[in-house]
Amino acid sequence: MRQYRPYHEGDRLNAFVAGSAAGLAMWIDKNKIRRKALALYLFTRSIQFGSSYSMKKWAEYREAKRSTQHLALQDAVHSSEKGHALITQSRWDDILAKVMSLSAGAVLMSSSAAVNLYACMVEPDAMPQSYWRFIMHHTGLPQKFGPMLKPLLDVFASQLFVLNALPPGVEGITIPAGVTSREFISTLSPSVANVFPSHVHHEYQLCALMHPLTPCTGHLKDVLAGEFDRAFRMYAPLNFLLTLVFQRKKLTTQPKEVAQRYIKSTIRSTLFMTMYFLNGVIAGFTVLIEAPGRQIELGLYCLPRALDTAWHLMLKRGLVRNVPNAEMALFCASMGLMMTIYQNDPSVINSNYLSVLTRVFGSN
Repeated sequence: MRQYRPYHEGDRLNAFVAGSAAGLAMWIDKNKIRRKALALYLFTRSIQFGSSYSMKKWAEYREAKRSTQHLALQDAVHSSEKGHALITQSRWDDILAKVMSLSAGAVLMSSSAAVNLYACMVEPDAMPQSYWRFIMHHTGLPQKFGPMLKPLLDVFASQLFVLNALPPGVEGITIPAGVTSREFISTLSPSVANVFPSHVHHEYQLCALMHPLTPCTGHLKDVLAGEFDRAFRMYAPLNFLLTLVFQRKKLTTQPKEVAQRYIKSTIRSTLFMTMYFLNGVIAGFTVLIEAPGRQIELGLYCLPRALDTAWHLMLKRGLVRNVPNAEMALFCASMGLMMTIYQNDPSVINSNYLSVLTRVFGSN
């Protein structure tokens, strides 16, 4: 293509075709699951950098439009021969762009959390089992119920579908007054009812199946305390290792500052993980607790799993069909888009990924 188009030094088509052709190298990996994971990861990154590129071009367009209007206003003021102060105000599109930039991480995390947590509780067969076990571990449910967890979740899912089919209203979703949760659940599954204490009464049926051992008032405290402990034990050593690796020199010159940053980062991440398990969409917005630079990264970490889960949920409902070797097509297209951006506007690529691309492909 360079031979036939020698003067198109920044040609986007050349870069896209080159990247797409390079993506075919993934055929070397015969593991279909790994190919799918790589394709989804690169797809989310290409979306990120493509969105950054679009936002940059939009900002340039707004700036050019603003400059044109400003010059026209200056000419109008000068021609009127009257002194006027030129006041610049934020336009609606500038405000929208700022809101989109600030909320991108939270919206991404919220939508991903909604899909992942729904599948985790209602249709666990639609998500990778390793990821399901990770989420379940942080809910604390396997530790509490052991082998009874799966029957409990099965009853929860089946009852959710039953209640969704009922007409609107609270009459059908509550547990009648004077009836213990154990007595009510025994009508659905006698074996699962044995998990329930004999004296506990839940107001709602799904609440009973979600936290059988405690009423709603006590469950919130139980979840927060338990998950804070589990999340802290995960993030404290992880952040400690990251501090040793990336801030080793500062430990000797600025130990107080490094220690404060480590404590702050650990508490932030622990609070985020703790709140994440309260509710899908709402919990996703707790990513705002995290540092601004980590918000979008956490959302992008969850997005590939959410996309994979959403696809399997749609497959179960007959809304889509599997396409043979679709992961190869997705990987090639994502690689093509990535190389197009790298060749034409690498400034929109995250610095860490840009350094990796530069090492692999060399300076543009």
